[in-house]
Amino acid sequence: MHIAKKQLLGFGGLAFVVALTAFATTLPTGATSVGGNVEVKVQVYGANFETLINKPLDSEVYSTAEIDFSETHSHAYRVDYVLERLNADGSVAETYSLDDYTVIGEDVSGNTEFKLNMNDYGGPGIYVFRSTITSQYGGKKEDAVQFIYAAISADQDDVVATATKVDFNVKYTAGVKSLTYVLRDSQGNDLTDVFTTNTTSPETGGSVDLSIDLTELGLQAGEYTIYIVGYDGLSGKGDVIDVASVYFRYSPEAPNVPDTGSLLSALNISRADYLITGLIVFVTISIAALIVVRRAHKKNQ
Repeated sequence: MHIAKKQLLGFGGLAFVVALTAFATTLPTGATSVGGNVEVKVQVYGANFETLINKPLDSEVYSTAEIDFSETHSHAYRVDYVLERLNADGSVAETYSLDDYTVIGEDVSGNTEFKLNMNDYGGPGIYVFRSTITSQYGGKKEDAVQFIYAAISADQDDVVATATKVDFNVKYTAGVKSLTYVLRDSQGNDLTDVFTTNTTSPETGGSVDLSIDLTELGLQAGEYTIYIVGYDGLSGKGDVIDVASVYFRYSPEAPNVPDTGSLLSALNISRADYLITGLIVFVTISIAALIVVRRAHKKNQ
């Protein structure tokens, strides 16, 4: 009897446990239920990778064509460099890929340095230098600086000299805020005061027509030079950005015609021409006189 009761209780307890387990499996878990297959991708970039441009300096104005470039990178798979030349409105005029200086490696950290002549990339103007680093896992970062290569130039073909003045044109790039200019002789002596003019488009660059009055300088015929200096400040102040020069040949106005009151004066013949003409007339008359004398002498014989 007791054995039968124990067996009955054992089977009942087992059945309860089975039922309780089955019920527990139907209860929701703390996690959100997601239907279908789920694929999780984890992108690991490893060590930090960086690029930093050291030169040129951002917003700097450079007056020499040769400019140093320097960039530092860490944990790079690839570093690319690009130089952009901008229009006056800030849009990109030209893009130059500097492939000769590209860095490639598994995990490269270091410094890249090179020098460029800006005249090979469009000359004076506004530029942007960019460095783009790529990690071995595909991530990218970029650094960029904007700088100005500013200069002035005066075209020799634009110089026009007369007996009273000399006109010339000066071209300047962004960053040039004022110009000074002076006239010098062949020995480098200043013949005029230093003239100063502010540029009209210092943000974008442009050109300006200039002139020097020669009427009271008493110049002799010869070659003269106009020396021009560009500054990053107004009224010829601040740092010198660039210098330029042009030369011209000066010839005084034609000599005055002697006031003879004769036909020669009306013909506007110079003193030199007057002398030559007189000599020709004298020689002609002399020859004619000799001929007459010789004929008379023969006749008398």
